[in-house]
Amino acid sequence: MENLQFWRNPPRIQLSVVMPRASKRAFAYSSHQHAFHELALLIEGECRWRVGRRTERLRAGDLLLVPAGVTHHEEIPAGARARIGWIGFDSADDHRMDVPDSLRVPLSSGEYAAEFNRLFDVVCAERQGDALGHAERAELALREILILLCRLSPAGTVANVRKHTKGTRAPQLMRSAALTLAGNLTQPMRIRDLARYHSLSPSHFALLFRNHEGETPRRFIQNARLKRAKTLLKEGDLTVKEIAAACGYVDAAHFCHAFKTHTRLTPKQFRRQA
Repeated sequence: MENLQFWRNPPRIQLSVVMPRASKRAFAYSSHQHAFHELALLIEGECRWRVGRRTERLRAGDLLLVPAGVTHHEEIPAGARARIGWIGFDSADDHRMDVPDSLRVPLSSGEYAAEFNRLFDVVCAERQGDALGHAERAELALREILILLCRLSPAGTVANVRKHTKGTRAPQLMRSAALTLAGNLTQPMRIRDLARYHSLSPSHFALLFRNHEGETPRRFIQNARLKRAKTLLKEGDLTVKEIAAACGYVDAAHFCHAFKTHTRLTPKQFRRQA
């Protein structure tokens, strides 16, 4: 997914403003552009954005990301009112942050509306504050904003809102269990203990896990270890012994045997081919 790469680079805030109250008069900002990206959130009312040669209409809860170098300005129509928040940012490590095409259109905050409002307030308040870690907290809040931004649907479409009903409990529990297993490959974890943590018997847990993940918990762990090992081998920095330890194998011999059984290649052969 191209969106994922957009928020992986740590962001650096260049601008943060949240209007304290809604403007109730016709108003148009001067056309301008920035050397950084600008994300706008329409907190209340309605507004028009002139972005390059196109016009975008936003309603309360919509967001618009204007890429660096693109000429734009905001307009509040006569008889309308609008309250807006803006955050300007680029990459903290000077890596290029290209805006995916899917994020260049107005996006509806949907179920995350309250979160966006809160996070914009956090960014603005922390940027202007002097409490311990204020700059770091502002940038962490911005990174959360960018993650949520990549989940959104274009404004005007019907979002796939998650419904927390009784029928969704089992998939949520099993996904949580899968994430726990995948995140603890180096630590021995008994299926019995994981089942107890989710208030299930071991047999019921194993049945649900297989139904929702398509494989047994034990097979899931084996595949997760092999997947992690392949990634580390491709990166080429660690020895086979170090990779075996990082993936939770008893020793390098057990790792090599499992790896060759699965891929028909030794770890060294796989690394050479990769």
